[in-house]
Amino acid sequence: ISSVRGHLASQDFGPAYGWSRCPPQALFDAPINTEYSQDMQPLERMLRDLSRRASALILWLDCDREGEAISDEVRTVCIKGNPRLQSQNRIYRAKFSTVLPGEIQRALRSLGRINEHFVQAVKARSEHDLRVGAAFTRFQTLRLQKKFDGFQDSGVISYGPCQFPTLGFVVERWARIETFVPEDFWTIEMSIRLNGDGSVDNSDQNGNSNNNQQSRPIKLTWKRGRLYDRAMTMALCDACQEAGEAVVTSLTGRPKNKWRPVPLATVELQKRASKYLRIGSEELMQKAEELYHQGFISYPRTETEKFRPEFNHHTLIQSFQAVAGEFGDYANRLLSDNNFQNPRAGQNDDNAHPPITPAKAVDPQTIADPTQRKIYTLVVKHYLACCSRDAVGRETELTLRIASEEFVAKGLMILERNWLDIYQPWEKWYTGQGELPRARIGSRIVPTSLSMNAGQTSPPQLISEVELIALMDRNGIGTDATIAQHITTIMDRKYAEKDGNQRFHPTKLGIALVEGYNSMGYQLNKPDLRREMESECNAVAAGRKTRDQILGPILSKMLECFKIVNAEVHKLDEAVARHFNNLGSDSSQYRVLQANFTRCGSCNGM
Repeated sequence: ISSVRGHLASQDFGPAYGWSRCPPQALFDAPINTEYSQDMQPLERMLRDLSRRASALILWLDCDREGEAISDEVRTVCIKGNPRLQSQNRIYRAKFSTVLPGEIQRALRSLGRINEHFVQAVKARSEHDLRVGAAFTRFQTLRLQKKFDGFQDSGVISYGPCQFPTLGFVVERWARIETFVPEDFWTIEMSIRLNGDGSVDNSDQNGNSNNNQQSRPIKLTWKRGRLYDRAMTMALCDACQEAGEAVVTSLTGRPKNKWRPVPLATVELQKRASKYLRIGSEELMQKAEELYHQGFISYPRTETEKFRPEFNHHTLIQSFQAVAGEFGDYANRLLSDNNFQNPRAGQNDDNAHPPITPAKAVDPQTIADPTQRKIYTLVVKHYLACCSRDAVGRETELTLRIASEEFVAKGLMILERNWLDIYQPWEKWYTGQGELPRARIGSRIVPTSLSMNAGQTSPPQLISEVELIALMDRNGIGTDATIAQHITTIMDRKYAEKDGNQRFHPTKLGIALVEGYNSMGYQLNKPDLRREMESECNAVAAGRKTRDQILGPILSKMLECFKIVNAEVHKLDEAVARHFNNLGSDSSQYRVLQANFTRCGSCNGM
């Protein structure tokens, strides 16, 4: 038995294609070498040595596309050490999602083979990203270092096919804020008082009621919402005030459910951890991996949002009955009085891993790491909520007409909280004004207040990590396993910064790069090109296309883009010049050794 830590091999261009030895464009069709870095060479030698004594090879790597590619790398090394493993067809693949004994034994009884389609899909994406990323990275690094101050010692100015659209989402939101022009608007607000039985409370101007019933104020919103014309709003408000009385035109009530969540996949875990726990996506994935290796949760990198019919929910929930506190209390409640309900099925299924669930029932306080403790608590609460009934309420809507205008009030009474009880304090169901009194249709009511109020539109906020993850997922930027890394990369490269509220602000370098490429007509920060690449890789993974069939056309398209960028590089210069000084413009950094050293070759002047 042995192990590896991620990818064994790496791909790169040979010495003949170094930074100073070829133009960046040459990288689009340069040969690619497979290498083993210095820290991986001992692992590579160990696997070769072990394979010489092995009669079979069982690969227990993560059961996703990336794990399949790593399995292929391990297989390649072991075959070098023992070719009989291949010739005798003695290489197997284990499929599992937790490291619990029962799951391991089941995987051992149902060994399969490496999914070659997955391997080729990963290789296609890797080759594309290496060629395109290296070419654009060298191009913009060399260009900016030659033209502008501040880049000579800052290292590589990287470009990545996923990294750049990720930055694009951040810059796009920032640009909307910067160009936002506020607009004045006006609205009309009305309040009334009703008794508990729905009858009209004829209170005086001071709110003193002339009956013995308990009355309550009700606020109504204008059906028009808002108008951007002050004179029109004032005319409508005056008409309402002159009318004096409002008439109840409608009172409706209907059942309303707040659905329990669908089973937990990686992207949703990242969004909820950022929203509820203020934990960044990369830290989340690191800590979730640790929980998985310790046997607390199932494999945390999955796109699946539905359980297989054979999943044994009752056994897992029963294991929580012995845990003191809210988990044990809620597990007992779920397994009594017919409270358990099979989880809803989400849309996504990667056919590799089940949704993320607890794998072991423990008191969270026994987990020493505070971040791991929070993540485990979130996973357990989410799973128990999935197995609960929907929350049930009753929504009422009251409509009044005064003059030509209609006003509406809504209220909600929660009848059964169900899954909301375990998802406290994060999930709430806003009840507004509660259940509204049953006012009689046709009742005439004098408003207790009727006023015109002014407001002003406000700009959007900086993009949050929750929003960024959702946009990346929706547009196919990265995978559930890599989204967190791409977000971290734009911060490591100083293209964006994240504040304490988990919101991103682009740096001047990030803004300059996006503005420069956009000015050329090629919006490399948009997700379209990457979405197309991911779609083609999915076709390879499904066996509908081959690696060679997709790589040629996509690389040709990116090469054409690269040529246009080179031809219009002055537009990138202009964009960067708006944020950085031209090289040599800061005289404090330089010293004149000799003035008038030679004549100009163009004008013959000194």
